[in-house]
Parts: sequence; structure tokens; C-alpha cells
Amino acid sequence: MRAYRSLCPPHAKSTQTLLLPDNLKLLPLYTLGMMKSALFASGNDVKADERSALLYALSCAPVAHSTALVHPRLLCVFPPQQALPPTELPRLLPLTAASLSTAGAYLLEDGLAITLWLGKDVATDFLQQAFGWHTLEGVDPSTLRLLPPDSSPLAGAVHALCDMLRAHRGGWMALKVVKQGEGDSGFMRGLVEDQTRQMMAYAEFLAHCHRFILSKVS
Repeated sequence: MRAYRSLCPPHAKSTQTLLLPDNLKLLPLYTLGMMKSALFASGNDVKADERSALLYALSCAPVAHSTALVHPRLLCVFPPQQALPPTELPRLLPLTAASLSTAGAYLLEDGLAITLWLGKDVATDFLQQAFGWHTLEGVDPSTLRLLPPDSSPLAGAVHALCDMLRAHRGGWMALKVVKQGEGDSGFMRGLVEDQTRQMMAYAEFLAHCHRFILSKVS
């Protein structure tokens, strides 16, 4: 990035913006995603064997899969974003907690697995149609299983969205269900644009990169 800025014409270098070629526009975002991934997570959040598996997966994965590992896809399941049953994936959401609602349900896909995150205020109608439960109070989310796709329109919609996500990867990805605030640290780690205790938010990271580059070319 420093070398590219040094080669830009004077009128471009006079701007106070981060200068990047088109094919590197997402480099800062992917770099931040890599730094925040489970591969480099500190403490005991990630087990040693899980970290080893991630390292192997990243070292031999195709480009599309390795991109998903550092920048997952986030989409809204409930409320539905299109007519049921869905025929295409809904608009992808920014990887930030601001994209989430406590009354919603969301899918996060990272190339290895699909996580269904349930907000604490998600509608009873969704829980009933998708899982056959009126409430998740006192329910271990790891025991939840989606009802068959023909059991209700919402269950069919979740199955359809998961199948479309899997089709893009060319392999099977298991579905994991988590509840807001209960065992959802892996899901929240995927929101790479947010600030964490150890790392900057995406906007701050861009500003940091810009300041560093300016200090090297000035």
C-alpha cells in the first residue's frame, strides 16, 4: 500500500484518503478479518486441535473458501427478507452487531460451518415453525434440530437458505444453533468489523493503516 501511494500522481497523493488499486480494495478488511479469526484468537477461546484444523484448512483451501474463513457471509433469516420459499440468498449484511436485532434470526457462514443465531426476543412463531418450541427458555441450543423442510414455510426457508450456502461451497457444512449471549462467542467473532477488547473496529483499522502509510511516505 505504501509503494502504491508513492507511485500515484501528486494530485492523488494530496488527498487525505487511503489509496488502493481496485484489486486490493478489500485487503485491509481481509487482513483485519484474519487477525480477528479463531486462528489467532488469544486465550482459551479456541482449543489447540481446532486451531490446528483451521490452519490446515486455510493452507489448502480454494480462494473462495479461504476468503470466507476471514470474512464470513451474514444474512437475515427472520423476519424473512423475501417471499417464501426463497429462490436466492438475501442481501448480505455488514459484519457488525449493528446488523443484528434481538428479535431476529441470522445465518453466518464461514466456509466450514453455518451458525444460526437466535436473538433473545425472536418471535414465538419462528421458534414454533422452525423447531417446534414456543420458547427457548431453559433449552440447550446445541440440542435444537430444525424441523423437516415440509413441516412449515419458515422451516423450509431456513433449509433452503442453508442449501444455497452449501451449494456455493461445493460441500456439506453442518448447522449449529446458538442463542444470544449463550455460547455465541464464535458467531460474535465473525463480526469482524466490530471493535473487540484486543482489536480495532474496521473504520479505526483503516485510519490506522492510512496514518502508518503517510508516516512512511512523508
